[in-house]
Amino acid sequence: MSALSSSTKLKHFLLTTIPALGHIRAESGIVCELIKTEPHLIFTVLVPKFLAPVFSRELTQWSVTEADLARIRVVGATELREVYQLIIAQESITCTATDTVFDYKGITPPTAVFSDLFTPAFAPYIKEKTPDVKIVNLWIITSGSILWHHGKGEHGGLFEWEARTKAVFEKGEDCGRTFDEVAQSVWREPNSGKLLPNADGVKMYDYESYPQPSNGTPPVSMIMGAIRQATQFADASITATTSAFEPASSKLLNDWYEGELGKKVFNFGPLVPFSAAPYTTPPLPSQGPFQPIFSFLDSQPPKSVMLVSFGSIFFPSKGWQLEAVLKTLLEMRTPFILSRAPAMFQPLDPKLEETVEDSGLGLFVDYVPQRDILGHPNLGSFLTHGGNNSMWESIGAGANRGDPSPRQMPKRKGILGQTDLMTPANPPRAAVWGAPRSVKLNISLQ
Repeated sequence: MSALSSSTKLKHFLLTTIPALGHIRAESGIVCELIKTEPHLIFTVLVPKFLAPVFSRELTQWSVTEADLARIRVVGATELREVYQLIIAQESITCTATDTVFDYKGITPPTAVFSDLFTPAFAPYIKEKTPDVKIVNLWIITSGSILWHHGKGEHGGLFEWEARTKAVFEKGEDCGRTFDEVAQSVWREPNSGKLLPNADGVKMYDYESYPQPSNGTPPVSMIMGAIRQATQFADASITATTSAFEPASSKLLNDWYEGELGKKVFNFGPLVPFSAAPYTTPPLPSQGPFQPIFSFLDSQPPKSVMLVSFGSIFFPSKGWQLEAVLKTLLEMRTPFILSRAPAMFQPLDPKLEETVEDSGLGLFVDYVPQRDILGHPNLGSFLTHGGNNSMWESIGAGANRGDPSPRQMPKRKGILGQTDLMTPANPPRAAVWGAPRSVKLNISLQ
């Protein structure tokens, strides 16, 4: 039985996330920063069963005390709505991953729910059941990317996408097509040859944002639901960026979100567990499941190895493209490590895998400790889908990066153009942390 008791009434926040390490790492940072700021706060984190140990592990990366960790309840849950009902009824719930029983008797129901951008179906349910609870939308991306994905048309975004789709039906121009089919027909054309709008002056053509086809068609309901959550249901939003990195885009987002929509936006980034000290190579494990990775790294020349890692979800949609890259690396005698973790992993030609194994130049693994690898002195380059974590972690480690993935590019090219501001000698750590924003967020949610 796990219970908390205090003579002081606890405040209670709740967070939901998705099965993507980039989101989990950033959102664990949000939880820890708020827990450290407010000594009488309890945080409940609802995650799918298999993610409970992952989220719990990420919490330990943020320099929190055991006492702080005791106020964070990571609950593996199958059905979020059922668990939420038990929490607001102040009953006990059982974590499906650990069988830990959490007692909510005497604990105030959540006054704020932090909802990941890609769990938009939960927000309207929360508002229906508990109208006074504040919804905090979590944008684990940069301001420029938010505007490009969810901003108004003049920002290059899809804010009007749902309205434009409905207008087709209102005009009787749907021609018997489904809503998703019509939505896809009015989806912005990615290769028109136009410059993407960017307040910070990053010059980038739209076809640079889509250098290869993405997997499948646009996820209509998810994207539209995410936009509705951020612009309608949410009372505030948190970003994983900092105004010190992209001042003009951050101001434009604030002006639109706060000025026109009447909602608060808080910049909490960068949301990776940096320290305020200059970057140093982290201690590397010599035993355990990652031992072959570090043995391989240790056996290579300094700054020679390429890490190929596409996050938890994304992977090149055409396997032959990646195979061409790997064959080129073999021809160049460039050692590499390839992570096969993404859910969209496309199996490689078995003959190619055999060739790589025989060469001794490549290592295929199912999961990589990315931050540790990026900090290794023998790591020389990083091929990535360009996710938020990969972006900040590679900047902190000083690795060279390449970003081949669609939908991830606008914010990344801006970084490559500002590397003089974000070098290992002048990393984006304590100087741009969002602790003051944490305090303001607490005050606004009281």
